[in-house]
Amino acid sequence: MSLEIKTNDKVWYITGASKGIGLVFVKNLLNFGFKVVGTSRNKQKLIDAVGITTDNFLALQVEVDNEASVKESFVDTLSKFGRIDVVVNNAGYGISGALEENTDAEVRKNFDINVFGVYNVLRNVTPILRAQGYGHVFNISSLASFIGYQGHGTYCATKFAVDGLTEAYAKEVRSFGIRVSTINPGYFKSEFYDSDHYNQNSNRIDAYKPIHDLVDYHIKEISGKQRGDPSKLLEFIIRVYQTPEYESNHIFVGGGVYPSVNAQLNKYKQDLDQWEHFATNTDFDSYEEK
Repeated sequence: MSLEIKTNDKVWYITGASKGIGLVFVKNLLNFGFKVVGTSRNKQKLIDAVGITTDNFLALQVEVDNEASVKESFVDTLSKFGRIDVVVNNAGYGISGALEENTDAEVRKNFDINVFGVYNVLRNVTPILRAQGYGHVFNISSLASFIGYQGHGTYCATKFAVDGLTEAYAKEVRSFGIRVSTINPGYFKSEFYDSDHYNQNSNRIDAYKPIHDLVDYHIKEISGKQRGDPSKLLEFIIRVYQTPEYESNHIFVGGGVYPSVNAQLNKYKQDLDQWEHFATNTDFDSYEEK
C-alpha cells in the first residue's frame, strides 16, 4: 500500500540522526518536503551524512544525557521553525554480554542514553507541546521491550523502561492534545551490531560461552542483513501520525515480529492461569473492596 502524504508542512525533531535508522528518517523526511531538526553528538558528521543544504533542515549538536544541551536544542528549534509537530526519540544503543559480565559503568551509561535521554527530551519538549495544544511523540523502542533476550539483558531493561514510561506519559498528556506511541521494531537494517558499545564486552566469562556464541552470531551473520527496511518503517510512522483517530501506545513493527509477540502473550496467559487461584487470595481476610 503506497503512502499518501496528507501534508508536509510539519516540523520533525529526531535524536540520534547521524547514522542508521535516524539518518534514513532525516533524509527521507527532507525528500518528502518536511522540515527536520536532527540531533547528533557530532554536528558536522550529521551535516556530512545528510549531504544536502536546505532551509528545511537544522542540524544540532546535542548530548541527550545532558539536560542543558537538550533544552538548548528546543530553543534553537523554535527559533528556526516556530513549532514542533513530531518528536522521534531515536538515540540509543545496546551493549552485549551476560548480566554478570556487564560493569556498573557500562550499565549506567546505557541507561543514561536510552532512558534518561528520553526523560530529558520529554521533560523539555512537553511544555512546548502543551502550549501548542498538539504534537505526537514517538519513542523508538524494540521488540526487546517485551521479550528478554539472553546476552542483551541491559539493553532489554532500558527498552522495558522506555515502554513503561511512555505508557504513563501518554496518559498524563492526553488531555493536552499530545499523542504518544512507542514503536517496537524487530530486525531493521542499521548499524546496531556494528557499534563499539555492542562489541566492547571484553569481560567474557568462560561459563557463558553459549551466550558469547549467540552475540557473535548477531555480529557476523545478522549485522547489515536485517530484513527490515528503515524507509518503510518511516512510512509506517507517518501513517500512524496521520491517523489521529486511533491511539496506540505500543506498536510492534516488522516481518516476523507478530508470532514472537503472540507467543509471549500466550506465555503471560499461561502464567496467569497457572497461579491465579493462589495469587488472587493474598489480601487480608477482613479486606472488602470499596
